[in-house]
Amino acid sequence: MTGAFAEAFQLLLSGDAALWDVIIRSLWVSTTATVLAMLAAIPLATLLSTIPFPGRWAINTVVSSFQAMPAVVVGLLVYLLLTRQGPLGDLRLLFTSWAILIAQFVLVLPMAIALVTGRLRDLWRRFGDLYRLDGASFRARMGALLVMAPGPIIVVGLTVFGRAISEVGAAIIVGGNLEYATRVLTTAIKLEVEQGKLAEALAFGMVLLLLALVVNLSARLVTAVLPEQDLERK
Repeated sequence: MTGAFAEAFQLLLSGDAALWDVIIRSLWVSTTATVLAMLAAIPLATLLSTIPFPGRWAINTVVSSFQAMPAVVVGLLVYLLLTRQGPLGDLRLLFTSWAILIAQFVLVLPMAIALVTGRLRDLWRRFGDLYRLDGASFRARMGALLVMAPGPIIVVGLTVFGRAISEVGAAIIVGGNLEYATRVLTTAIKLEVEQGKLAEALAFGMVLLLLALVVNLSARLVTAVLPEQDLERK
């Protein structure tokens, strides 16, 4: 076991092409999926947190429930969309990095919406009356909420990124785990373990643990630099 750890460190320091191809692809796919999910979630969360309409409670309940949707189910649904017989089959995205990106986007979008809605709802309860009296437009409401709570929104983005980069089921189903094409950190670990290559699996696992540490430290730093209670005084 000690030898496997030592070999894993050597792989990380050696600049192994296959290893870094997986790392770079994982970062690109998960970061892009996270950014797109946040861009979609912020206006939707503003709508769900600031504008009352019939059925809003039901929509919030459904969105919150979808946070627990298994990754393999998301992978299956995206697979059905992208397969040759599916509605998006002509795009030929199945078993490409774009398919994994789409699956991760679908997987983390409910989480992004629910978490951002929770943050914005609390702020709207405190300050919403001021904007209602001014007759603020939807865009003005969204802008004001983002100005008041940039820290919590960034923390949500980091949380969503952590969920995206750690999923495995959807990536295998829609990506196929193809070397130098669709292999990401989680699917690489699964493959290396199945093949008995513990050093390679440990190397990929160390990268995931390092990313988890960076995400957690970044969230704590953002919370310290942009504490919500200080924003409330502005």
